[in-house]
Amino acid sequence: MDSDDQLLGHWSSLPLSYGVMEASELGFLPDGWGWSAWFDVGGMSVTRFRWGCPAPGVLELREQWTVQGTPGPGAGPSTFASTEPPRQADGVTRHPYAFGLAVPYPGAEGIPAVLFTDEPVEFCHEFARGPIGIRREDDPSHLVLPYA
Repeated sequence: MDSDDQLLGHWSSLPLSYGVMEASELGFLPDGWGWSAWFDVGGMSVTRFRWGCPAPGVLELREQWTVQGTPGPGAGPSTFASTEPPRQADGVTRHPYAFGLAVPYPGAEGIPAVLFTDEPVEFCHEFARGPIGIRREDDPSHLVLPYA
């Protein structure tokens, strides 16, 4: 399965979550691994997946496992303070997407984003572009379960 190099890196709904008490983040590594994270002040969930693009503009996510717990201190889902036992997952989802601009709040200028046009990913349809050069250690779950 091919991949779209434009997806590589970190994506976050946080800049686009004006007035919302939760956010989601995505990480796409060049080796086909990645993760999605959902978090709020009291909880965090991370799902590790394999990813690819079976057709242009279509993202396929093959869940490998998920873990839930309490986020560590600091902004964003950098680490877990505590977790429940991780569990294997086996869901496969496909998400049509496009790149464009998303408006973070009314009247603001658009920022580069990936836009999921049908089903959301981790409860969000829009994710702002973050750093492209990410590593496995940037995955909030990397200390919970090592990569295979």
